[in-house]
Amino acid sequence: MHLTLLKIFTLCSVLTGSCLQRAYSQPEEFLMLPAFADVSTVAWKGQIYRFPAFQKGKITYTTGSLEHEFDLNYNQYFEKMDFISSSGDTLNITNTREIKAVNIGDRWFLHDYKTGYYEVVLTLPIALAVRNQFVLQHLGSKQVGYYSVQRDATFTEVRGVVTDYDRYYDIRGTYFLVDRKNELHKATKGSIMKLFPGYREKISQYLLEHDVNFESLEDLTNLLKYCNQFILPEKRKGE
Repeated sequence: MHLTLLKIFTLCSVLTGSCLQRAYSQPEEFLMLPAFADVSTVAWKGQIYRFPAFQKGKITYTTGSLEHEFDLNYNQYFEKMDFISSSGDTLNITNTREIKAVNIGDRWFLHDYKTGYYEVVLTLPIALAVRNQFVLQHLGSKQVGYYSVQRDATFTEVRGVVTDYDRYYDIRGTYFLVDRKNELHKATKGSIMKLFPGYREKISQYLLEHDVNFESLEDLTNLLKYCNQFILPEKRKGE
């Protein structure tokens, strides 16, 4: 009996170890940046940008919009707005407090000097925006010659710097509510109640009847369409 229990314990240990290994192994949907590789050389480099190609767009500053159009695209990996210069080089737009918004084709990106760009996906009095980011999910082992060693726990990623670690990313969108002053509020139940203070009872009833996932574009779109019907379609600040 003791032998049987020992065999069962050993088998469970092996299976547990195998499951843990699979849990910490790289899921297929993650994007891997191999050690010593630059992000511009990987097969998924096209996903760095929000759009498959650069498009004509304009920059709006606090003093007004530039008439000149640029070839623009949002760089999700570096979280910067890129443009193609007259010489054909791909450059970043300098991050300044004066940039208010950027239009790319028919898409509108709000700009926050400290945190970056937010794509408006639903234009209503209280609008909805998403911040798309490459989120570092997992680090591989450090490569030393032909050997792999455990990574340093103090590792801090610097985008654009080649390292001796494999890096694994997920492209994730975080949703924000945009008030009439173009101020951003993370999409939560508390934010909804704050931005629609006179209709808390009705909104609470809606939330009871609908299982709203605040990370779902569809759920947030339906919720905001419901909430916005209670307020007048006044103009947004700066319009």
